[in-house]
Amino acid sequence: SLTTEQCRMLDRCKLVMHNGVGYDAIDIETLTEMGIPVAVTPVMTPEGVAEHALMLILALSKQLPAVQQSMKSGEWNMLGWREGSHNLSYKTLGIIGVGRIGKRIAHLAHAFGCRILYTDIVEAPAELVQAYGLERVERDVLIAQADIITLHVPLTDQTRSMFGAEEFASMKPGAIFINTSRGPTYDLEALVDSVESGHLFGAGVDVFDPEPPPGDHRVFSVMNIITTPHISSGTVERQYAINRAQFANAQRVFAGREPNDRIA
Repeated sequence: SLTTEQCRMLDRCKLVMHNGVGYDAIDIETLTEMGIPVAVTPVMTPEGVAEHALMLILALSKQLPAVQQSMKSGEWNMLGWREGSHNLSYKTLGIIGVGRIGKRIAHLAHAFGCRILYTDIVEAPAELVQAYGLERVERDVLIAQADIITLHVPLTDQTRSMFGAEEFASMKPGAIFINTSRGPTYDLEALVDSVESGHLFGAGVDVFDPEPPPGDHRVFSVMNIITTPHISSGTVERQYAINRAQFANAQRVFAGREPNDRIA
């Protein structure tokens, strides 16, 4: 993050580069006033986040947390766990936000034979729609029809608190909710209530508000909610790619050229 006070200290700065694509914690307005360009570094972020979301979906569908606990307790409940697990293939996946990351999760879900619904403020490119059979629907339709919903949106006034008790109640019974975007986009308490009540089958969340959440929060005691500490984009491969991209971007600016992936 970069606060206003921190930005004011950058009087000799030629470029601010963010290690990722979500820049809601950077004071863009102040940097713009100071004439400092801001660029994001999207390399390998879509791959990492999409793979993480898919991991959460598969782990929940196959009841992995509970199965692991059972096995480590010395149990062998083969028939019981088979009866409660689900395929991802041919399920209806709802993607909210088809930017870089949403497009990547569509690519992965298509390989499983999923029906893919999406909602966004902009229409997906025609080639993407054709390649993966994407269906653009209103958000309430997606919420009602999807077996799995995954959020891939930036944090804006429009996306803040976009999933609360009403939205979770409107999801299909037995559905799965995934959030690897930003913590303030959903109501964690309402999500826990929905999973604990049995309405939702499970959830996978990589983001919280605040971060970190309290260590004794009840979300950590719910078996069918998988939590990770905002790590979905972070991989060794991504960091190498970011280092190379940012070095190249710095060279562009020092040579008097426009930085790649500039957002302000």
